[in-house]
Amino acid sequence: MDSWMLFVEVLVRGIAMGLVYALMGVGVTLIFGVMRISNFAQGEFYMLGAYVIFYLMNSLSLPFYVAVPMGMLIIFALGAVVEKLLLSPIHGKHVENAMEYSLIITFALSIFFQKLSILIFGPFYRKPPDYLVGNVGIGPVAIPGNLFIAIIVSALLILVVTLVIGRTRTGRAWRAIAQSPRGASIVGVRIGRQGTLVFGLSTAIAAAAGAILAPITLIFPTVGSTSLVKGYEIMAIGGVGSIPGSLIGGIMLGVAETLGSVYLDSAYKDLYGFALLMLFLIFRPRGLFGQVA
Repeated sequence: MDSWMLFVEVLVRGIAMGLVYALMGVGVTLIFGVMRISNFAQGEFYMLGAYVIFYLMNSLSLPFYVAVPMGMLIIFALGAVVEKLLLSPIHGKHVENAMEYSLIITFALSIFFQKLSILIFGPFYRKPPDYLVGNVGIGPVAIPGNLFIAIIVSALLILVVTLVIGRTRTGRAWRAIAQSPRGASIVGVRIGRQGTLVFGLSTAIAAAAGAILAPITLIFPTVGSTSLVKGYEIMAIGGVGSIPGSLIGGIMLGVAETLGSVYLDSAYKDLYGFALLMLFLIFRPRGLFGQVA
């Protein structure tokens, strides 16, 4: 393979991985952009989603295209319950500093879910069956079947979230809350209900990301830690609250890591993403599409 073809293949694989990263970023961006809180347990919902879908496929012999939506619904329900029980005081103004409160609660929740998963599932690596065996040709480039499925699912989910936010009444309510919670409340938006929907959807997206990457990264109790870090990297690169920014930021992160791994040293894969983040923080701290404060 000549150097040009190698570059094209690496670039295509980087874009493919970036789409999956973008899905992680969308979940984090959705919560922060609408609710103005941080969810440090987002990675654990990613991990729990992977486990749930693994057992749906292995124990009930469900195909992945049935197990993934079912797993998303289960984690959506779990996320909604968590929001109602632990985060709802934010909406009633019973908490003086919502950001600090959410950081403490979700950080504790992250530790709880990690320890609980070790207790229930054990500290073992698990791998679901391949979603698509072999490679898929995209022009001159061959993409592994599992990564190809991850690309398709990620693109579909990002498209659905974009349409929900831009074309539905619920999406308009979320945009109103993001701009002015008090103003949204005055015109009849039920802040608490919409917060539950946003949090549930965000955790369901995390579950989907964990599920589609499970055959590639495997499943273990701390697998969500990396996805959480990448989600916040993408949000910072793309701009707080911007779904298009999450998409482009995810692709940029995927390309940077893939090119760096091939042409420099794969041992420093995560460092290349941090380097990209540092460049944005220095030269464009509001990100690609972030609003000027």
